[in-house]
Amino acid sequence: MLQYLIPLVLLSSSVADQQPGLVLVESDDSGVENDNNYNKAVNDVNEHDEEDLEVFQPTADWQAIKPGQGIPPGLHVRMNLQSGVKEAKLMDGDDGKKYQSNGNTKQKFIKIDKNIISKQRLKEALKDFRDKFHHDSPTEDSSEELGSRLEASQKFRSLDEIQKELEGVDLFVKKDIEVIMEYVAVLNSSSSNLSEKEHALNELEYYVHQIDNARDLHSIGGLALVIKLMNSTEPSLASRASYVLGSAAQSNPQVQQAALKLEALPLLLRLLSKDEPMAVRKKALYALSSLIRLFPIGQKEFLKFSGLDIFQKLFEEPSSEPLLVKAITLMTDILTEQIEHVRNRLEKQGQDVSGEISVRVPLLKKIVEKGWCRLVPGLLHTTENDTKEKVLQALHVMATGCKSEFQEAHVQDNLNRLKLEWLKDASQHHQDHDDSEYVRILLGLVTDLMKKLS
Repeated sequence: MLQYLIPLVLLSSSVADQQPGLVLVESDDSGVENDNNYNKAVNDVNEHDEEDLEVFQPTADWQAIKPGQGIPPGLHVRMNLQSGVKEAKLMDGDDGKKYQSNGNTKQKFIKIDKNIISKQRLKEALKDFRDKFHHDSPTEDSSEELGSRLEASQKFRSLDEIQKELEGVDLFVKKDIEVIMEYVAVLNSSSSNLSEKEHALNELEYYVHQIDNARDLHSIGGLALVIKLMNSTEPSLASRASYVLGSAAQSNPQVQQAALKLEALPLLLRLLSKDEPMAVRKKALYALSSLIRLFPIGQKEFLKFSGLDIFQKLFEEPSSEPLLVKAITLMTDILTEQIEHVRNRLEKQGQDVSGEISVRVPLLKKIVEKGWCRLVPGLLHTTENDTKEKVLQALHVMATGCKSEFQEAHVQDNLNRLKLEWLKDASQHHQDHDDSEYVRILLGLVTDLMKKLS
């Protein structure tokens, strides 16, 4: 029988302790949460008989609790699961004297239904109380909150202000081709001043690094316009236009071919003359380098238009050494490309690649004919290690066709002098890792070249 019973203990409440004649009891009735619950609860109280309102008189035995009947605190309460009736009795060891009362005295109770006040009504009541409280008697905290709101409104702009400010602003990002077309229009307009054209060329140089943008520049006629500006009498336009062409043609065969058809190469060679400002000559050499690197057709055109002769004139200009070193570096790279191409072709044909191949390399053949085998070693007297490095790299590549010239005494003396100089520097800079590493690279270059020539 005990397995069907759930014992419960009612603890005394502060209300019952203070007023023994009044006990609050929660009803078991479950009603609909609406305003009619209140009237229902009042009617339920009025319908009970007087004896139903008597407080439960506990004994040592279990007694059924009548519906709506109040019970004093401190009893042992259980629910009989078989009958569904609540039962109560005295706790073990309790004599029940504190519960005895005069028979004519009836302890009353007030029945409270937990659903009398709905949640929605309670929220509305609390909201109304809060609004009235803040409206009628503002506190110091509410004043501070109001002040913080005012401060925020002054610090941040309203949505209306932001919308008004953004009126007429194009928030859509333009495509690259649209931007390029705008700058080409500036270059093509007779009303554009020098500053506007310079700015347009600067911006175009940024965009044409991307291969597709460079091709688009040509497709809309912008490349032809840029090449035309290379012939401008304004050095700032000529140098910037050359810069744009160089960036567009770099590793871009389609643009390289287009530039050749637009006769950019002879124009660039003319800009390399000593009559032009150095800024224009440097940008022209950059464009020429981009136009013929990794582009055999361009290299052939370079030789056709006597490009090597123009480079050779740089040896006669004492102040043009930086430009000359760049020209030698370009020739070294092109020589490397051509020699590698010839060797690969010979290997595929099953021919010997260790023999004389200078006659098979167009640029090397021209270099030997033009006397570069004697001109380039003369730059070893320079004081700049960077220039010496570029010259040694050139001598390595040229050694295939210039071996006899490089074996001459004055060249060997210069190579020995550099070797001893860098051996000494290597011993002095052993604690500085970066310097010693660079010196070892230079030392390796000169040593390998001397072995190749021996």
